[in-house]
Amino acid sequence: MKRQRKPRKSRSPQRPRPGSPTARGFSRPHADDLDSLVCRDEDLKHGPDVVKFRYATYVSEHLLGRSKLARFEKALQQGPLGSIPEIDHWAMEEFFWHGVPNDPWHPMEAYLEFVGDRLSQAGQEQLRRWKEARIGFYEIGPVQGNTMVLREWDPASRSPIGQSFRAITLGIGSVDIFRGDKGKLLLTYVSPWLPDENVYCSMGYALMPGKDEVGVTELLLGLRHPEVVTQPLPWKTSPKARRDCLKTWKARDWLSWLEERMEFPFRALIPFPPRGKIKEYPVTGLVRTDADHVKNFGVYVQVPVKGGIQAVGLTNVIPLDVCSPNWLALMEYGAYREEVGPPPGVRGQPRFVNL
Repeated sequence: MKRQRKPRKSRSPQRPRPGSPTARGFSRPHADDLDSLVCRDEDLKHGPDVVKFRYATYVSEHLLGRSKLARFEKALQQGPLGSIPEIDHWAMEEFFWHGVPNDPWHPMEAYLEFVGDRLSQAGQEQLRRWKEARIGFYEIGPVQGNTMVLREWDPASRSPIGQSFRAITLGIGSVDIFRGDKGKLLLTYVSPWLPDENVYCSMGYALMPGKDEVGVTELLLGLRHPEVVTQPLPWKTSPKARRDCLKTWKARDWLSWLEERMEFPFRALIPFPPRGKIKEYPVTGLVRTDADHVKNFGVYVQVPVKGGIQAVGLTNVIPLDVCSPNWLALMEYGAYREEVGPPPGVRGQPRFVNL
């Protein structure tokens, strides 16, 4: 996957967990420091950002939590989202709120067991709201007191959806840092916080892509399906698996294989010339050729553009839905091309052709 210019990170990042790449200056807590990680009712009222830090520190440094987080991060890195920059940071966020798919051990329940009766039953139920956190794009509205107005934004329609709501934030600097950001986007996790008051909680770690530069950051919405994005790509599981895949790939009739698996139309990112800036386009079908043409020139798809249709080499196409059959099919073809190189007939030739 080609790297896109990175959108600016929110000025309200999560408080980093000790031992993480962003945690310079922090150290792993000793057993006699564990009481400093306890959450009480007054902390939920006055310092939920500090509560996140305590919670994240406890579950990521707890022996069982640390090992589960490490395995979860590795699974994400080997899966469909593995090439996204800083996927390990997003892995932490997903782990904090939802744990590991199909694992009865949940980090939030482990933390609440550690806290025990030092947090009231009502406080425990409020903290459990963080288990409902959901990643999404949100359009920033005005800041009002200690909350800001958010509204979900849909990258496919490029417009707001649903109703606006008020939210606190767990980021450093609270909502004040967003006073000049009305109309901009925030990609982050959001959960209920005070349902009776219709107040939600922005979980802190975030990106702020421009509305015209969402690009590959949309792929992070795949975290809504952790059971899918933590499945390792078959050729990444071991050197032997990669060799076995390569043997299969070399004998495969790629055009027929792709026709059986792909669904059209679909939205994709494509770096069209002359500048190669990655933008979203619809992909409407495969270009019909024969086996000899595929062997010499590769596989192409049809992409409607201003002025007609262009044939685009399949390795230049990034589907935006990582849960679709198109994603795995294109990633497999891309991995094959990485191993064997470009087809002989296209070396030194344009990657985009008018039909």
